[in-house]
Amino acid sequence: MARPAVRKLQISGEAHDRGVQHGSQTQDLVRKGVDFYVNMWEKNTGGSRAEVLELAAGFADPIGEFDAEILSEIEGIAAGAEVPLEEVLLINARYELMIATVFDNDSSGSPGECTSLAAAGEATGGHTLIAQNWDWTVEAGERCVLVEIRQEGRPDLLTHVEAGMIGHKGLNTAGLGLCANAMSSHHDRFAPAVPVWVLGRVALNCESIDQVEEKMNQAQRTASVNFTVASIRGDVGAVEVTPKDVKVVAPTRGRVSHGNVFAGLSPERDVEDRLAVLFPQFCDRARRAEELVQEEDVSVERLKSMLVDHENRPESICRHWEDAPDDTPEGLLLETVASGIMDLNVGK
Repeated sequence: MARPAVRKLQISGEAHDRGVQHGSQTQDLVRKGVDFYVNMWEKNTGGSRAEVLELAAGFADPIGEFDAEILSEIEGIAAGAEVPLEEVLLINARYELMIATVFDNDSSGSPGECTSLAAAGEATGGHTLIAQNWDWTVEAGERCVLVEIRQEGRPDLLTHVEAGMIGHKGLNTAGLGLCANAMSSHHDRFAPAVPVWVLGRVALNCESIDQVEEKMNQAQRTASVNFTVASIRGDVGAVEVTPKDVKVVAPTRGRVSHGNVFAGLSPERDVEDRLAVLFPQFCDRARRAEELVQEEDVSVERLKSMLVDHENRPESICRHWEDAPDDTPEGLLLETVASGIMDLNVGK
C-alpha cells in the first residue's frame, strides 16, 4: 500500500526544547494519533475519551520519577503540538492501551505483530547487524517520522516512531541498535507505570545490553515486551521484559530472532505466554524467523530476503493488510508498516 514519504526531523538542545521542535513539526500527525487511539479505546472497551485521557495522565509521575529528562521532552512535544500533555502521554502509552483493547479480548482476528533478527560478527563475517519488520496498523504508517536526536550527556540517536512518541526502534552513536516485539503475559495490565515506548527510549540512551537490562530492572512496569538489542561490541540478545522480571535470551551461534512469543520461558519465571495461547500461529512465525537466521551467514542482503519472507502466509514475516480475516477488530487492519536494517559498525 503506497503511503507518503516519512518525514525526517532533526531535534537538538535541552530536553524540553527538543520536544517542542518535535511537536511543532508534527502537529497534524500527533492529533491524528490521539484521535486514533481514543477511537480504539471507545470502540473496543465502550469507555469514553475523558476516561482514557485521565488514565493516560497517570503515566506522567512514574515517567518523571524514572527519567525526568524524558518527561520534559514529552512535555515539550505537547507544547509544540499545542495539545494537552495527557494526549501525548496516551500516544506513548498506546502499547499499554493495547492490553485493554486487544490482548484482553478473545482471539477473533489476528493482530499480527513484529519480527526481529540480530547477528554478531561471528555470523556475518565481522559486522553486527540488527533488523526488524514493524507490523502495526495501516493508519499508523501514515503518522510515522524518522527523528534524529542530538542530546547532551547521552548518545545521539536515530529512531523511527509514530509522531509524538518518544522512542522506538533505532540506533545510537554508542553503537547500540534496538528493535521491539509485542508480547503479553498474565501479569500485564493497563495501569500507570513507565510505558513500553519510554523504556524503548531509555534503551536507546544505553551503550550495552547489560546497561539495557539494568535499566529495565529499575523501571516500574505493567506490560510485557521484547527488545532485541545489539551493540558494536558484538553483543546480541533478546531482552524479554515483563512486569515481574527481565530475562536476556542469549544468541545461538551469534544469532538471535524474536516474534511475539516468549523465547526464554522457564518454570521459575512464573510467566504465562498469553499470545502463544490466543494466536498459536505466532509460534510458527517465530520458528520460521529462527530457521532463516540460522540457515547461512547473515548479511544485509540476506536480512532483506528474510524480511520479505511469505512462508505461512497470512501469518508470515512480511504481512499484508489484504490478508486480514473478516472478523478483524475495527482499527486493527495491520500490515508490515516498515522494515529496518541497521549495521552498527558503520552506524547506518
